[in-house]
Amino acid sequence: MPRVVPGYKEEAKSRILESAKQIFDEKGYRQATMDDIARKMGVSKGALYLYFASKEELFDAICKTSPLALKEILYSTFREKTDPAESAVEFFDKMMAQYGSNFGLSFEILSEASRNTQLKRVLKETQDEFTRVLVGFLQEGRKRGLVGEDLDPRSLSHALIALWNGLETMIVSGLSVAEAKRAWLEALRAMFMQSKTS
Repeated sequence: MPRVVPGYKEEAKSRILESAKQIFDEKGYRQATMDDIARKMGVSKGALYLYFASKEELFDAICKTSPLALKEILYSTFREKTDPAESAVEFFDKMMAQYGSNFGLSFEILSEASRNTQLKRVLKETQDEFTRVLVGFLQEGRKRGLVGEDLDPRSLSHALIALWNGLETMIVSGLSVAEAKRAWLEALRAMFMQSKTS
C-alpha cells in the first residue's frame, strides 16, 4: 500500500475530500474513520495525516466547500431575465443533487456538535459563510427588483437557511421530495410576492 497520496498536493487534497464525503455518507460521521478513508483511497492512514490532522479537520475542509457550491447554484439558476418560479425549481433540483444524497448525515452532525466543540465551531463557521453568500445574492437581487427594499437581507438569509434545513428534516422523517419541492416554491412565492406588494 503506497505511503503517500499520488498526485500534486491540491489534487491529492481534492481526492481525499471526495473519498471522505463518500465514507461519511456511507457510514455516518461517528462511525467513519481515517482508516476507512485511507482504505477507500488505497493509501496508508499516515498519508492522510500529511494533509489533515484529524477527522474533524477533514470534515471542516469538506464544509468549507459547501458555501462555494451554494454560490455556484444560486448564480447559475437565478439569472437575469429568467422567471423566478422556474429558477426556484431549478435551484431546488440542483440543491437536491448536491446535498440530498444523505440528509441523515446532517442531523448526525448536529447531534454530535452538541457534544463536540470543534464540530460546533465548524458548523457555525459554515452557517456564517452560507449567510454571507446569501446576503450578497439578496443584495444583488434587490438591485434587480426581486427583493423588496423593506426586507433585511441578513434576516431573510437566516429564514431561507432555516426553511431549507426544515425541509431536510421533514424529508428525513418521511415527507416526499415532491411535497418538499412544492412547499419550497410556495414559501418563496409568499416571501417574494409579499415584498413586491407591500
